[in-house]
Amino acid sequence: MLVAPIGKRVHVLTCAHVVAAALGMRDEGRTADADAIGEGALKGELLVDLPGRTWSAAVHLVPEGWSPPPPLDHMVSGRALADCGDLAVLALRPGSPGLRPTEGPLPVAECGPADERRVAIIGYPRGAPAGLIATARLTGRGGPCPEWVQLDGVRTTGAAVERGFSGAAVWDPAIRRVIGLMTAAAKERTAKVAWMLPMEAAARLWPPLAGAFRAPALRACSPPSVEESYRLAEALLDVPQIGHDSGRLLRQQLPASIRRNVPDHPWPRQQLQALVQACVDQPGGCAALRVAVRGLGGGSAPAAAALAALDRVCCGDGETPGESR
Repeated sequence: MLVAPIGKRVHVLTCAHVVAAALGMRDEGRTADADAIGEGALKGELLVDLPGRTWSAAVHLVPEGWSPPPPLDHMVSGRALADCGDLAVLALRPGSPGLRPTEGPLPVAECGPADERRVAIIGYPRGAPAGLIATARLTGRGGPCPEWVQLDGVRTTGAAVERGFSGAAVWDPAIRRVIGLMTAAAKERTAKVAWMLPMEAAARLWPPLAGAFRAPALRACSPPSVEESYRLAEALLDVPQIGHDSGRLLRQQLPASIRRNVPDHPWPRQQLQALVQACVDQPGGCAALRVAVRGLGGGSAPAAAALAALDRVCCGDGETPGESR
């Protein structure tokens, strides 16, 4: 991913093991000696390419922006795993071609608590040169590195994080910011478990990155009238994937900070009205509700009608990575 810290030129963030693999080091740098990887990366020449775009540039490793990958299959006694974030910062060589506005750096923000938010990741596995989108939910810190955050896949079907996603930006559609960098995935693909390096941890490893952080793009939602709330609840109930259980599954798709403020009601319409009110009252709630409705209803006509009703009473944020940056 491309970032532009204040006072610095555009840089590239990726994983250290991706750089090691590009330089032909064994086992993608996962089990090779960390010092040897660093020395080899410093001497190596790399090319960064935007898939499907007419832009590429020669880059070199920023020495102070190197954090080796942690061991994934064994423990090393006495090793400080917090220093093994699997981060590589690359600088563009002088004379690199300019970027068009649609290709520019991504907005970055801190991840914060792993509160079950839903995120999206665009990776480039074999057979998908134009990219493949995986969706996941933040579930907690840990895994091979204590700085990492675990992501669990949210769909039974759909793309799983695999080889080709390493170094990808983790996009939070509720705040329209990148909050992490994909680092690893469980070997068993059906488990749909992966990990990311949160942006605040990456900034501790490479402090200039903090200069690229931007406040979340949140806008206050307009409180819906009773009539608007009623119409929106009816529209949500018309979506089969939402109406079949009176919105309980929809409620589970929302972040915990919003979900816990939704009281239980015995009647479906009141339940959905309470859910809408909780989303309106919380920062980013409208965006989170929009993402959840899209995820459950897909491109169906009832889902489109519900989203249109939501747009009339809520703010218009919440794009996915492929829509707006």
